[in-house]
Amino acid sequence: MLAQVRLLAITPPGAAADPARIDAWFAHGARDRIAIWLRVPGAAPAQVMNAHAALVHAARGRGVPLLLGCASVDLERAASLVAAYAMAGVVLRGDPDRDALAEARARLGPSAWVLRSCHDADAAGHPHCDATVLGPVFAPRTPKPGAATPLGPGALARMARAPGARVFALGGIDGGNALACITAGAHGLAGIAAFFGAPAQVAADVGAMVRALG
Repeated sequence: MLAQVRLLAITPPGAAADPARIDAWFAHGARDRIAIWLRVPGAAPAQVMNAHAALVHAARGRGVPLLLGCASVDLERAASLVAAYAMAGVVLRGDPDRDALAEARARLGPSAWVLRSCHDADAAGHPHCDATVLGPVFAPRTPKPGAATPLGPGALARMARAPGARVFALGGIDGGNALACITAGAHGLAGIAAFFGAPAQVAADVGAMVRALG
């Protein structure tokens, strides 16, 4: 159930994610509170699945929900893969419009999770969107060409105050600022390095994030 998922682990660009990180998440209290966003920038859905095949296998065996990142133009194929692998749903990248969200809901059905990646704190909600991943709230820890200016916790709070909003904070999220995001109204915390970085850092960040969630 999406309401209990408060952490969103995003696969790192340019490398296959290490399935062993799942054990670290569970060891620090994230069991049943975390989902994985399978993501390869610019890749088609099948390429994303192939790139992270080992992680997909491990996550399915451990009961970690999977979300397939895709562009709006790839929704038909993404929906087919979501069904084939019994994934939880999709994350539409690139600030999808209302039509794309409506199409995602129509293709995936009422029980699937439909999330959107958004860079505008004033973007209106949509009845077909279950949650928004808003970023960057802080400067990203994972290098990204053309990264946007950080929005800051004030912008996060503004989106979180919208009726029915469920917002995951993304961008530079770590153990030191997790509580500030939750205090600002974030439903959850998303990131790459915090979940797939060096083992010691993952342990510290995930532990602090779980404590921030309460």
